[in-house]
Amino acid sequence: MKRFLSLAALALSLAVIAPGLALADDPLSTVKADIAQLQSDVQVKHDTVLADATTLKNDANSLVGSDKATAKATIKADVTKLSGDWQSLLSVCLSDRAKLQADITAAHEAGIGASEIHPLRHEANLQIRASNLEMRSGVASAHAAVFALRQSFKEAGETAPTVPTPPVSPTGAAPVTG
Repeated sequence: MKRFLSLAALALSLAVIAPGLALADDPLSTVKADIAQLQSDVQVKHDTVLADATTLKNDANSLVGSDKATAKATIKADVTKLSGDWQSLLSVCLSDRAKLQADITAAHEAGIGASEIHPLRHEANLQIRASNLEMRSGVASAHAAVFALRQSFKEAGETAPTVPTPPVSPTGAAPVTG
């Protein structure tokens, strides 16, 4: 009985390990996994930055007519969170892109043709661009709300608080090629 249980455990562990080993040997599967990871991280970046931008926009809209010190502190905190999240998640996406590029190169060296990789890469680039455009649109909307808040202080005769807002389009990486 002990022998049967140990053989069953060995068979079960081989069944779990074997697909992972097969995946490691297939460069195209590695590229597909890298693309899925990149798309997942881009989606996380999109959702996080869009939520931060919405918070910034709502706070800027609600602070019109409030006192300058409160507005400055609130907007500064929101901008710091937005910028920090954007930069940290951007670095994750850039490292995913670098890994994908290296795996695409390895796949080409392993004999995988461009005709198999190009459609995958092209579709991923289109989805990532659409996600980034939507995210940048949200940041631009937040930027406009902060500008309107500053204008409301100027119109009231107060000096507008100066808080650096994040750029609408940060420096980033070019689409993955290969």
